[in-house]
Amino acid sequence: MRSEILKRINELFDSYDLFGGSGSEEALETIREEFPDITEEELKEFGEYLDGFYDYCLEYGDILAEKYKLPFLPTSGEAKKEIAEYVAVCREKYPEIDEKHIIELFSTDCWLTNR
Repeated sequence: MRSEILKRINELFDSYDLFGGSGSEEALETIREEFPDITEEELKEFGEYLDGFYDYCLEYGDILAEKYKLPFLPTSGEAKKEIAEYVAVCREKYPEIDEKHIIELFSTDCWLTNR
């Protein structure tokens, strides 16, 4: 993937939107607008990157949603430590993605699972 896309990846998508089919499409449209010379292959690579991020980190969001049964991220000391550990694991695989996006993904997963 282009380095200029990776440098700006956090502003090119909204983690909340990844839960709907339109979120990935909106991110791809943003990429097309920001990088008019992007090839379809590069665009596909970006889409696969976002899908991989979503699938990988959602596993940890599911653990939190099932364990705590809350429609939001828990705030106890133990839970915060667990969340921080999961964020670190996700950032290890996707270092370009900000912690904020990962936490938003976990939070949305909790809300959708337990509302």
